[in-house]
Order: sequence, then C-alpha cells, then structure tokens
Amino acid sequence: MSTGNNRVVKGTMNMTVLLFLLCSTVLHAQGVKIPEGWSDGYVYANGIRIHYYRAVPAPGKPVMVMVHGVTDIGLCWTTLALKLQNAYDIYMPDARGHGLTDPFTTADNGETMIKDVVGVVQAMKWEKPILMGHSMGAATVMRLGAEYPGVAKAIIMLDPFVGSRPARSVATTADTTARNRPVASAPPQQPTAPNRLSVAMFGTAETLVAQNNYRFEDLVATGRRQFPKWDDLDVQYWALSKKQYHGAYSSETSGAMGGAMNTANSLAKIAVPALILKADATPEVRKANEEAARVMQKGKLVHIDGAGHNLHHDQLPKTVEVLNGFLSTL
Repeated sequence: MSTGNNRVVKGTMNMTVLLFLLCSTVLHAQGVKIPEGWSDGYVYANGIRIHYYRAVPAPGKPVMVMVHGVTDIGLCWTTLALKLQNAYDIYMPDARGHGLTDPFTTADNGETMIKDVVGVVQAMKWEKPILMGHSMGAATVMRLGAEYPGVAKAIIMLDPFVGSRPARSVATTADTTARNRPVASAPPQQPTAPNRLSVAMFGTAETLVAQNNYRFEDLVATGRRQFPKWDDLDVQYWALSKKQYHGAYSSETSGAMGGAMNTANSLAKIAVPALILKADATPEVRKANEEAARVMQKGKLVHIDGAGHNLHHDQLPKTVEVLNGFLSTL
C-alpha cells in the first residue's frame, strides 16, 4: 500500500514538474507573465470551460467581474485591476472564443455570451458582484443588467454604443461581416515593417489563425506604435491577446458576437446603479450620448477627456478617479 502511494505521489510530482516547465516555456516564449500574487483558473459554465484570472485575493471584499472586448483577454484589464484590487476581489474571465476559454460552437447565438457571464456568476456562487465591461463586454453586462435583474449589484460600462442607429459600431461591423464574409480568403501577409501588423476581429479561420502566428515582439511593436498613451504592460497583454484569439470562424459564430452587442433598449431596463464611461467626443456627440443615457433609472454617463475607445488604457488615472467616485456610492 505504501509503495503504491509513493508511486502515485511520484507520478503526480513528475506531471506537476512537466506542466510547470511547459507553462514556463510558453510564458517565456511570449515574453509576459501575470502580476505578483495573481492566479488563474477554470470554471464550467453554460456548457463550456471558461478560463479566468484573479487579482490578489481579497476575501470578504465585494466581488468585481471584468468582461473584456473583442480580441482581448482577461489580462487586458491588468493596469486597472491593479488600481482596484485592494478594495475588491477581482476576476477577469476570458470570453468565449478568446484567450484560454473554449471556442464558439455552431449552436451559439446572440444570447450566448450574456449567459456565459451569468453562468460564471452562478457557478462561482457570487452574491451580487459588480460587473464591469469594455466594448463588447460593456454590451454584455448592459444586457445582463437588463435581462437578469438581481444578478449584479451594479453595472459599469466602458465605451459601449448608447445611440439607436450606429453608423460603424462594432455590432454593425459584426453583423455585416457575418452576412457578407466570403467563404475563404487569403491569410494576411506579414508586412515589411514589423510594427505595422494588421489585426482583424472577423475573417476566415485561415485569416485569424495566421494572425495568431504573428511574432509576439512584432505585435508589441505594433501596439506601441498604435497606442502611445498606453502603459507597456497593457501593450504586452494586448499583444498576447491577439496570439490567443480564436474567435468567429463562421457566419454563425460571427453572428453570436454581433448579436451579443444588440443592446436595443437595455439601458432603460437596468434597475441597479449603473455607470457609463465614454471616450472623448465633440460637443454634438457628447450631447447625443448624454441624451441617450437619460433613460437609465439609476445611472450616469461621464466622458473621459483625451481618451479613445480604450479609455482605461488611454487615461487610467482619470478613469480610476471616476470609477472610485461611483463605487463609493454603492
């Protein structure tokens, strides 16, 4: 009996060492690792295995769930999470088809990604977490707040579309691509300049997988050129997310992402405290955004001066200031 147990322990230890070496190799090859004290894990929810990152554990503190946008991963929240982790127990899942979470299926539809987040909350047995989302993630938590009352304590949305007729919104792009995308197309060619890579959200499997094969160093160089206001850590995790993106390989799965962003009249249905942070805009656009946000029952909209769509990267201090002001009222 003792000998058998020893063999099991030794086998387990050998497997653990092997997995550690494999993980270390991957991290070294991609040039990044998660922050000190952070961890990651998996949860089975809504029929798939969903991967998540967790900031430094804060037992007893309010749970905050951060839902990223298209082609990103949970780690794309890192610099913001580092600013908030002392006051909140923060979880950052990889969305379906992103990062280390399972891919889309042909059965997915416009409700799937909302149900994914609800499923994670239920599987983890969280009691009314604060839900924060960016872009597609903002649309996801907006719809969750509207369609699943009682799940969240508050809803925070970073640069969602809030009007009624988007001219070139991500959702419109997704729907158009899903309907019109060709059956096959040539993979993107590696540009001569390594800091000018083209990264698409939608396309054929060949196109998207070719992007996964971009060199990590070249993606970082591209990010530094495109996003001069970003912290270097944000750029590195952005680069990693593009290598891990395994999103919509068919019109059906493209439609699932596009459908998730069909927010319709969701804002008016959110009954819990809600906050919208919008990118900098002209006075006319600001006025339109503010008018659209008036339908919220317990919400407000704030524009972040000098920020683009990725406002939490472009203007992190101001974003944190506004968030803390809102969170202090809960």
